[in-house]
Amino acid sequence: MSRENKLFLFISIIIFALFIGAIFRAYQIQILRHEALDKYSKQYDEVVRTIKSRRGSIFDRNGDFLAVSEPKVDIAVDSAGIKEKNGMALVIGEVLKEDPKRILKILQRKGHFYYLKRNADYQTVKNLKEQPSILREKLRELNKLENVNPAEIKMLTQMIADFRFVIYQDGYRRVYPQGKMLSNVLGFVQRNEDIGLEGIEMSYDRYLVGKERKIRRLRVPGSGQVAIEVEKEVSTSPGANLFLTVDSRIQYIAEEELYKMMEQTQAEWGGVVIMDPASGKILAMANYPTYDPERYGEYTFRERRNYAVANLFEPGSTFKVFSLIAVMNENLVKPGELIYGENGRFMFGRRWVRDTHPHQYMTLRDIIINSSNIGTIKLADRLSSEDLYNYLISFGFGERSRINLPGESFSELRHYKRWYPIDKANISFGQGVATNMVQNVRAYASIYNGGVLWQPTIVDRIEDPATGKIIFQTVPEPKRISFNYNSDKSMVKMLEGVVDDGTARRAAIPGIRVGGKTGTSQKFDFEKGVYSFTKVVCSFIGAVPSNDPAMVMMVVIDEPKGRYYGGTAAAPVFRNIAVRALPLLGIMVEGGEVSSEAFEFSEKITKDMTSGLLKEKEEGKEVTPLSFVEVPDFRDIDATRAVQTGNRSGLNLVVSGSPAGVVTGQYPEKGEIVPFGTVIVIETGEDKDEDN
Repeated sequence: MSRENKLFLFISIIIFALFIGAIFRAYQIQILRHEALDKYSKQYDEVVRTIKSRRGSIFDRNGDFLAVSEPKVDIAVDSAGIKEKNGMALVIGEVLKEDPKRILKILQRKGHFYYLKRNADYQTVKNLKEQPSILREKLRELNKLENVNPAEIKMLTQMIADFRFVIYQDGYRRVYPQGKMLSNVLGFVQRNEDIGLEGIEMSYDRYLVGKERKIRRLRVPGSGQVAIEVEKEVSTSPGANLFLTVDSRIQYIAEEELYKMMEQTQAEWGGVVIMDPASGKILAMANYPTYDPERYGEYTFRERRNYAVANLFEPGSTFKVFSLIAVMNENLVKPGELIYGENGRFMFGRRWVRDTHPHQYMTLRDIIINSSNIGTIKLADRLSSEDLYNYLISFGFGERSRINLPGESFSELRHYKRWYPIDKANISFGQGVATNMVQNVRAYASIYNGGVLWQPTIVDRIEDPATGKIIFQTVPEPKRISFNYNSDKSMVKMLEGVVDDGTARRAAIPGIRVGGKTGTSQKFDFEKGVYSFTKVVCSFIGAVPSNDPAMVMMVVIDEPKGRYYGGTAAAPVFRNIAVRALPLLGIMVEGGEVSSEAFEFSEKITKDMTSGLLKEKEEGKEVTPLSFVEVPDFRDIDATRAVQTGNRSGLNLVVSGSPAGVVTGQYPEKGEIVPFGTVIVIETGEDKDEDN
């Protein structure tokens, strides 16, 4: 055998032996020692923290930021790894400007991950990272001295080693650049956690949140603590971006004008909803009271509530439009026909119905302009109960609008077969039926856009921030309403008359055609069993410009203090918003104030309505109220059980927090009387512990 062949044989034997050894070792690990090693890995390999990527941003329709996550640094510590706890507490406390006793308590805990300071500023992080270098320099200076205390040398050496166990955790904190603006709609993110708790932040959380990365710590016995970072997911791509239909410029105007009226009237709550009637897109949704989402814990449920979708109310006279357009659509009223107004007092069935001031003969236009209950009832009675019910359903009442927001309240419209004789009358002029603001706005929009009942939208699309690719696009599902005999165009003309000659003169804008309807609905007094003559919901809903509307807007002022009505509280807010917002949509508006004639007319209406309500109080007004529910106490029970209890009571519950948690708060509060179908927000306890 040649020398080369011998060498080749020798190398082959070595490779074969190594191969057999590797197989045997794998057999030992996988078969013989599998259980022991598995137990070892579970004992010494643990997840100590989770790093989340940047949460997606929320933009308005123009690309302006409404919510964004900015980088932050949290300072934490592995207390089990630190040996020189007293010295470390003094140094860390001085740098963080914290009480060293508090720091020492954290360092003395058993465990591997505790926060020292969240959202630390850049200079603080820099100063703390420089401490090991400062300690090394101090140690070198001590070593140069002749009389050196060995204990001090040992302490400094240990502290330098201990700084390996100070952890700097990069992350993000949620910031709302516009402050309180749109906060009731946006919601907020749980402090120190990337979890949306209310509003859009909650309902679109699965899109906004990015991918996670797990950080593991492997403890090797006999060699101290060795930290090994392992990425569970290599990709830490940020969450998707949301683009809303809201125009932040119009939103700002709506909130500012609503705030002015709320301060003047001292009302319980107020709201403004503005929709583009050509698409169903929400341009603004203002609420009062409101709150700062970056400090959400300092505010109550009442201040955080999105009243525009969560609160039900009786629409009152604004609802007459739909009863009367149904009569027109069925050709049950002749052009120029006169309806007798009974001098303001009319017996329907066995119950009295009144107008705020007496009228004799009225045309259909007069009935709308004067907001006559009697005229509305007489015409609506020409419809069968079934036809009236079907028309109201076709306008979207009695069902959710399906706007892509959480917490929408809705009340089913009681089936016509279960109506009492008086119900047809009450419902025809907006009593005994409950709606929210979005339902009303989309129904009015259908009159102005030729009969298209849009599904209202506020989230337009969701985009991948890396590629710009659209992940989700809202595609509204419109329904068609058939208007016969140009009934929609006739109604538009008559609604212009309400602003020109009727109760809504304070909504008039010089040079612009405005149409709309005021409403002042009384709230039911449960103690007296009648509708209150002091507690009312003031509203105005209309379109501008009426001949080619750029927006349909509803304003609601709930329970103003004093003598306020739809024409004096809500209509001026509509006008002020429209005057400022229309130029942003390319429609120029002349300046000028509402004429003194309009002011005097509104004052006359106010006095007439007040005297009418006082008369009703004296005589006792007997009507059928809505179905109401007393809110149960949901506190101190788990969220699942609370939702079940709420469903049995006819309420819709929305959980703010963990669905598996215990309820710590609710709004509305227990014992309050609310319409059947109202949304109740329950909050589960937030973990206050700083540990992770």
